[in-house]
Amino acid sequence: MHADPVETSISNEAIEWFSKLHSGLATSDDHRRFETWRKLSQAHLQAYADVEAFWTLLGEPARRVFEQEEAQAPQPAATGPSTLKRASPGAGKPLRRAWAGLSLAAALGMALWLPAALRFWASDYHTRWGERRELTLEDGSRVSLNTHSALSVEFSPERRAVKLLEGEAYFQVAHNPARPFTVATAHGVAKVTGTAFNVYAQGERMTVTVSEGRVKVYAEGAENQAVNLTAGLQASGDANGIGAAVRVDDRQATAWREDLLAFEMRPLASVVGELNRYFPGRIMVADPRLRGRVVSGAFDLSHPRDVLAAIEKTLSLGSLSLPGGVTLLYQSSR
Repeated sequence: MHADPVETSISNEAIEWFSKLHSGLATSDDHRRFETWRKLSQAHLQAYADVEAFWTLLGEPARRVFEQEEAQAPQPAATGPSTLKRASPGAGKPLRRAWAGLSLAAALGMALWLPAALRFWASDYHTRWGERRELTLEDGSRVSLNTHSALSVEFSPERRAVKLLEGEAYFQVAHNPARPFTVATAHGVAKVTGTAFNVYAQGERMTVTVSEGRVKVYAEGAENQAVNLTAGLQASGDANGIGAAVRVDDRQATAWREDLLAFEMRPLASVVGELNRYFPGRIMVADPRLRGRVVSGAFDLSHPRDVLAAIEKTLSLGSLSLPGGVTLLYQSSR
């Protein structure tokens, strides 16, 4: 699932060429060498077209900021470097800063995920990116643990308690009225005696979807304000409380158990958020206007990059691989 090193190299070369040609320092020899490079293959042509598309997507205000910074930077005395690798230090800083900014954003994203890593170390069971596990607990209850998820278990003679520290899990709870089964997340609790339901812990928020039986969902410390769910109902909430139950297709919510990702008229932003759970990097939507485009369909999760390619084709999108494992989606002109 990692980016092809050859494609990454070509993309980086395209960035360097675009930076040089827009620096105001390119010579006629630079332009000739660029044309030679661009015609090496279809991949080279496509890489440069993607860089041009990204620069356009930055928008005029953002480009103006980068260009103002370039104008204020000290300019080198010599021009016309003989090779691409020897480009002058000041050449093409605006675009390089744009890419550097995205790399910094990716690094900050990793920093924000550090607490999640700590939760994984404290868990009894966890899954890596793209991995799913089937568990059987000591009481006979079964748990399907979705990608990048972590679960801790604390059973006693009086109660059966698990904590979903991160991610998503589907529970098929062994019936035992004398020992209630609770699933706690950061700020919410689902309580049952025997049933089947899905819990998704996303940051400070939890979503519970019921397939069989009854589930009581409440914010931590507020069981007297619980929302009661039956099969086909879903409720979401956080530390402030649990929202009203809504009717959903529970098969869509649990399609991941069959290696499927299912959507019906879902905004692209939401779809990308789901797909990101199965990628080691990060998918971003460049143009805010694209985030509301709707996606419907069932996609095979065993090949996440094929899912992304299918969405790109359906919505006529292009994608650009950037440093830091970022994939940028934009409106393709082709």
